[in-house]
Parts: sequence; structure tokens; C-alpha cells
Amino acid sequence: MSAEVEALTSASGLISLLDEEERELQYYGLAQLNAVTDRFWTEISDSISKIEILFEDESFEHRQLAALVASKIYFYLGEFDDALSFALGAGQLFSLTESSKYAETIVNHAMDNYIKLRSSNAQVDPRLEAVVERMIEGCFAAKEYAQVIGIAIESQRLDVLERALFSGETKHLLAYVQNDCVDLISSIHLQTQVQELLVKVHMRFDEPEYEAICLCLSKLNNPEKTAEILNLLIKDEDNADRVLSAYQIAFDLDANATQEFTKAVIAQLDTQQTGEDVDNVLSKVKAILSGDQTLKLHLEFLFQNNKTDLNILNRSCKLMDSRVSIAHNAITFANAFMHAGTTVDNFLRDNLEWLSRASSWSKFSATAALGVIHRGQIKHGFDLLQPYLPMDTTSASPFSEGGAFFALGLIHACHGTEKVTAYLQDALATYQGQNAEILQHGACLGLGAAGMGSGSEEMARALLTVLYADSAISGEAAALALGLVMMGTNHEATLKDMLLYAKETVHEKIIRALSTGIGLVMFGRKQEADPLVERLLEEEDPLLRLGAVHTITMAYCGTGDNNAIRKLLHLAVSDVKDDIRRAAVTGLGFILLRSPEQVPRMVELLSESYNPHVRMGSALALGIACAGSGSKAAIAILEPMLKDAVDFVVEGASVALAFILIQQNDTYEPKVADVRKRFAETIETKSAEPVTKFGAAISQGIIDAGGRNVTIGLTTSDGQLNAPACAGMLLFTQFWYWFPLAHFLALSFKPTALIAVNKDLKMPNISLTCNARKGMFAYPAKVEQPVIQAPTKIATAILSTTAKVRRSAAKKTSDEAEGSATTKTSEEQDKASVSEPTSAKSDESSMDVDEGSGSGAGAKGSKKTAVRKSGSDNVFAVSNMTRVLPYQEKYMKWSAGSRYVPIKPGKVSGVVIVKDTLPGESEDFIACSISEETKDSEEPKKDETAVPPPEPFEYPFGSEQA
Repeated sequence: MSAEVEALTSASGLISLLDEEERELQYYGLAQLNAVTDRFWTEISDSISKIEILFEDESFEHRQLAALVASKIYFYLGEFDDALSFALGAGQLFSLTESSKYAETIVNHAMDNYIKLRSSNAQVDPRLEAVVERMIEGCFAAKEYAQVIGIAIESQRLDVLERALFSGETKHLLAYVQNDCVDLISSIHLQTQVQELLVKVHMRFDEPEYEAICLCLSKLNNPEKTAEILNLLIKDEDNADRVLSAYQIAFDLDANATQEFTKAVIAQLDTQQTGEDVDNVLSKVKAILSGDQTLKLHLEFLFQNNKTDLNILNRSCKLMDSRVSIAHNAITFANAFMHAGTTVDNFLRDNLEWLSRASSWSKFSATAALGVIHRGQIKHGFDLLQPYLPMDTTSASPFSEGGAFFALGLIHACHGTEKVTAYLQDALATYQGQNAEILQHGACLGLGAAGMGSGSEEMARALLTVLYADSAISGEAAALALGLVMMGTNHEATLKDMLLYAKETVHEKIIRALSTGIGLVMFGRKQEADPLVERLLEEEDPLLRLGAVHTITMAYCGTGDNNAIRKLLHLAVSDVKDDIRRAAVTGLGFILLRSPEQVPRMVELLSESYNPHVRMGSALALGIACAGSGSKAAIAILEPMLKDAVDFVVEGASVALAFILIQQNDTYEPKVADVRKRFAETIETKSAEPVTKFGAAISQGIIDAGGRNVTIGLTTSDGQLNAPACAGMLLFTQFWYWFPLAHFLALSFKPTALIAVNKDLKMPNISLTCNARKGMFAYPAKVEQPVIQAPTKIATAILSTTAKVRRSAAKKTSDEAEGSATTKTSEEQDKASVSEPTSAKSDESSMDVDEGSGSGAGAKGSKKTAVRKSGSDNVFAVSNMTRVLPYQEKYMKWSAGSRYVPIKPGKVSGVVIVKDTLPGESEDFIACSISEETKDSEEPKKDETAVPPPEPFEYPFGSEQA
């Protein structure tokens, strides 16, 4: 039969059978047509009405077969809705497991329709429901639980999700849902339901994973339940592991949760617990949640491992004309980024003459740079900035004092204490007069950084007061700070005030800042932001449409949402305003930061656009999404852009390459050397545009940021979205309009460290094993300073007669010396003649053994030694408090039989709580290098190994007026 079907050259004979009155002939015709549909569908389509009539005839026994044939015909015609409709009518004849393009397409279309109907709460066709149920059962039978989970989440079938979680390895599937699925859910309501289900499933275990539960609770914004779990672990004095788990949970919450959430958890912790040990543990948990311990450990790591190459900075400083504001700012930012968090300000102390050339807002940026360098020095923040902060209600140097306010906020970024926030709020109300707007500008930015994500309505009111004063300078900072303080809250009253004032004010700086602030308020709100986006897109004012772009970018950051990408791409190619087009393309990098491999393909054509703003945006999008990855595809797109004819495109490409190649060395990525050389050559080229030089200089700072010990971390070590880092990156992109905002990039820096601490939060001397070549993860070599050669002396010309006289005199002297000298004895000559060949012979023999040309035991032994050395090159030990790169983690493992084991299995980076398996023996700890003493401490601790905090020094700024 199959041979006859294959021999057919036309389906006309089979089609004619459909006109027969006998049902058997009609059935035979349909069966044969079903087999040849893929070959003769064009011919069969002319008679599709006959097949439909047979399907609609309820007395026809084989009407489902007619439906299947009709479905295939409509599939080939491209009518997928009709094809699906008839496929549903085919019942069991429609095979879901058939490996054909037809089956795959119709199944996918069925799933899309089912998900769409479920999302809109519309009634679902029972036949469609049956097909989906068959698909789900097939996946369960094949144990494809990941696919079932995807279907369940997309179709909002929590019953199926719960069944899938219990059908396979539950703990593994729970981790998969939490890390890879939850953040991609567009609906906040559905995301909440899934998180609640995860908590419910976790709690069914006899020994629940409290770390995962608390992470879910932080997403649910449930500090009460989180504090309840921490109290439970703290009270269990009999189980030391539970106390260690409480410490690890606290560190994870500090890294993943908002400032508002951690403060609420601290407030909910049980302070009535009795016992000295319990109180000690409770105080440590509070210190960790407040961020004090994490900041202390990061400061220690960055200070001890600082590998900044000052030769690069000094050379760039000499080559760039510091009298030009843009050049001075470039070196300021490069120095701040290179030393971010290290507390090392030697470059500033050694270049006071360079500092003295700063003027106006360059002074503001230079003073604010101290906040980046000393970020995390919350115990010494006021002491370090004391020379710059105003002493009374009058201002002698408003630019440096305003920069000091900003620096104070950066030092306490995301960890603002009541003392700091109250001080900055008082500054907003106190300083009035001619130079008040400069001081208020710095105080607003500082308050926004310190109170980021706190949701404090008190701070919001103080900032709104400054905003309503309608000063372009202070109002811009107030609008940005308002977005930072209320970040991710979707606070209705704040949004209403911001939108109304954006339409009332005439200052473009304020409107643009409000647009950015609105985006920050809607951070992570996903579909909740859609009505606001549609409203802003309808505005005639391009600055408000820019707000729609920032809202899409922040609301869907890290989700990879297709609708958000579609909107941004449409704006990137259709809007008439260049700023909107650039921001829309840049936003693609934020949305796709979890799937960076998609970005090069998406922006490849945009990077060749005729519009330089689009090219600039595509460069930044590549840098943001592929930060720290060393993506070869991204580098291939960006390298040609370094030769672009437009200066700011070259600037964007330089910054993007620095993002991508941060913490990469020549062994892992050979392009690093070429890019570094390109940055240096750009700065050396006198004819280069100032903007191009600015981009190269700050790129030098970014690629070596934090003493070469930090990366761009838009996600946390647990794979969660890092909200402060995303906000900092968005504000950094605004340096296009206002240079001082570049300092916010410091919020995106994440130390790449292994920091293991024990139950006393001390750092024991431990080591892990890395199964890879050490050279892959080594620090880049320092740049050698050019050696200045002394001028060579030109040989003096000698006449022939003079040379003849000299030769005669030399011969006479030689004869006299020969006659008076004593000759050697014969024995000495014999010894010399014997010793020379012997030593030569021994040298030859030793060379033979090294080369392995000899035979016997000596040659075999040397070969074994050589093998042993080559094997050791691929394995090396990594000690505590050292750098561990993100791409190094997969090669890391805890040594078997180690005294210390992590309380969170498999964790090899970040802050790791370790358990001592030999608690009775003495421990060896790493000495702290940074002192914790403050000027106000009554009983300072004596620690000979501690390095005191840097002494404050005054910039050589004179008093100035705005």
C-alpha cells in the first residue's frame, strides 16, 4: 500500500472518492489523503469544503479523521487558528508525540491559546483543556518535570505545579523554580502565589531549608514570618548548626532584600529572649542584617587585596589637561572607580596640585569621589568628611561642601543610619540663600543613596519640599533621590505628585530627572507598570515619553519579557527624539541581563544604524547585559565602534568594553591587552576629541575597578536581581546629561571574594581547591613605566697620525710590562688545564639528564618530576579572603577532610558561614587590617595588627561662590 501511495503523482483520484455514497470508500479516501497531505496539500485544498462537510456530518463514523485532514490542510495554508480548531475536533487521532512540523506547531499554538485564555480568565474550550491535559500527562510519564513546571506557571495551574514539585526530586525542583522561573513571571499576583506555594512545599519537610524559605519570604515582603524563623533558629541553643544557619540567612537577606525589609525584620526580632549566649547571637544577627558585618568584611577584602596599578592613573593624569573640566572629571572618576571601596586615597594625597585645578562642579565631583573610595566606612564616615562638611549655617565653599554631602550618602549607600539620614534631611531644611541649591543638590543625592529602597515617607516629604522650590539644580537631584528612596514601592501618592509636577515645571532638567525617578519607583513591578507606560507614551512632551522608556526598563529589568522588548524596539526605530531612541536601545541590556547571549544578535543591526544615538545605545546595551562575561560576540560588535566617526559613540563603545572585560586577563581573553592599549593610545593622541578621551579614561577606571577585585554585579550570588546595582547602572547612564551621576556606578560593583567566617564571625585560615590553571584567574600584569635612556656620547673623530702615535706608545708600554711580570708555575698551568675540561664535562652530563636523553634511573626520575609539575599547574589552593572570579566558581570545591565545612553546601564565593568540625582545637585566624575605632569610642580596642583609618586631608580648594 505504501508503495502505491509513493507512486501517486496526483490526489485527484483520492479526492473523487469523497463524492462516493458508500462510507467505506469515503473513509478509504480520507485515510489515503491523510498520508499524502504533505505532498498534495495544494491540490487537496481546492476540495477542503468536501472534507469539512464530512466532519460536520454527525452520522459519519470517521468524522474525526476528516477533521485531522482538514487541520493539516489549514496548517499548510498558514491558517493556524482553523488548523487548531479542526485538530481539536480530531480527538485522539491528533497525536501530540508525532515528530512532525505540523504536530509541533499546532501543539505550540494550542498552548499559546490556552495560556492566553487562562491569563484573561476567559472560558476555555473543553477540547483544548483535554489536549493540554494530555500534554501534561505525557510530560509526567516521560519525567520531564521542568517542562511541566513551565507549562504550569505559564498557564497559572498551581495544582499542576505542586504535583510536579512532589513528583521528582523536590528540593532540586524547588531551587529550579526559585532561581530560574519566579523572576520571569510577568504577573506580580501570580508571582506571589508561586512564592507562597514554594514556602508551603518547603515547610512540609522534616528539616526545611530555611535559607530558601526566607528568600521566598523576602520576595513576599513578609518580615514577620522571616523574623519568626530567625527567632526559632536563634533559640535552639542545643543545635549549633541552626545558629550558623541564622547567620547565613542574615547575610543572604542583606545581599538580596531591600533596606526597608531588613529594617522591618530587625524590628520584629524577639528582644525578650533570655540568656547571655542568645543575646550575643541576636546582636550578631542584627549587625549582619543592618549590613555592618558585610561592609566590614568587604572593606577588609578590598583593602588587603588592592592591586591598583597607579602607573596607569599617573600617566593618564599627566597626559590630560586638568585645566579642562571634562579632563579633570575623567581622572576623578577613573581614580574613584579604581579605588572603589579600598579606602586607599594615596593618588589624591600625592596629586594635590592636580586637585587644586578643579573648579566649580569639578570640585563637587572630586569631593564626592571620597564617598566611592571609602564606601562602607560607616564607622568613620563623618570623621573622613569632617574637613569638607559645613560647620555652620553659612557656606564658604558650596561645591566641595555639596560634594561632601553626596560623598556621605555614597559611604552609607543602602545602609543609611538614622544619624546620617537625619543629618542630610536637616541640611535640606537648614541651608538657604544664594548657594543653597548647590548644597541641596549634594544633600539630595546623598539622601537618595543612603535611603535607597527604604520607602521612607518622611524622606519623601523632605525631598518634595526641595522639588517644589522649582530650582533646576536642586530640583533635579530631589527628583532622582525621590525615585531612589521609594524604589520598587509603586507608591501611588508619590507617583501622582511626580507626574503632576513634571507637567507643571518648565525646567527640562527636573522633568528629565522625574522621568528617571518614576522608572525607579516602578522597579520590578512588571505588569503593574503597563497602564502608566501607556499613559506616558501618549504624552506630547518627549521628556515624559522618556519616562515611559525608563519605566519599561526598570519594571521589566532582568525578566526578558517579550512585550517589553517589542515596545523598546518600536521606540528605538520610530520615535523622533534621539534621547528616547538611545534610552530605548540601552534598556534592552537591562531587560536581557539574565540572558546576555541574546543581546549581540538583537543589537547587531542597530549598532550599524545611521543614527549615532542608536549606535551609542546598542554599545551600552551590550556592555550592561554582558558585563564581566568576556562575550566574544559582543566584543566583535564593539571593536569596530572604537573607530566610529562620532566621538560619543566611541565613548560608549569604550565604556561597554570595560564592562565586558572587567576582571579578565590575557590568558582567559586575549583581547584584553589590545583594548587596554587602545585606551592608553586614545588618551595619548593629542588630536582625539575630549569626549573620546573622557570615555577612555573612565574605562581605564572601570576595567580595574575596586583594586581589580570587583565586577559589575547586576545579580546577586544567589541569582536574584540586585536592585541597588540596577539603579546605580541606570543613573550612571545619565552621565550623558550630568557628570556627577557617574559616581552611582559604584553601587553596581560587587566584590568577587571568598570570605569564610566562623560562629564568632572571625575569618579562619582555610583553603579550597581550584581544578584549573592558576594563570586563567591571575591579576593582569602591571604596566611598566617607560625607561628614559641617557643620551649616548658621539664618538670623537681620530686622525690617522694621532692613531699611529698612540699605537707606538701602547706597544712600548706592553713590552716593558712583559719583561717585568712573573710567569705562572707549571703546576698552576696543569691544574688550570685539568679543571676546565672537567667542569665542562659535568655541565654536559647535567644537561643530558635535564633533557631526558640519558638512560637509567636518573632519566626516569627526571621524567616523573616533569609530569608531576605539569599536573600541579592545573590544581592550586585558594585561601580565605582572596579573589574568586565568577567564571572560576565552577572549578572550585571544598577540600575533602577539611576542618571547616560550609553550612550552605556548595557555596564557594561571597560570605560563607563555616562550621568547625574540630571545635576543641585552637584556631588560626586572618588578622584584620582595618581598625574599627572611632573618635567617639570611650574604650578604644588595642590591636597592633590593625591599620588605622586614613587620616582626613583637605583638598587644596579655596573658598568660592557659585
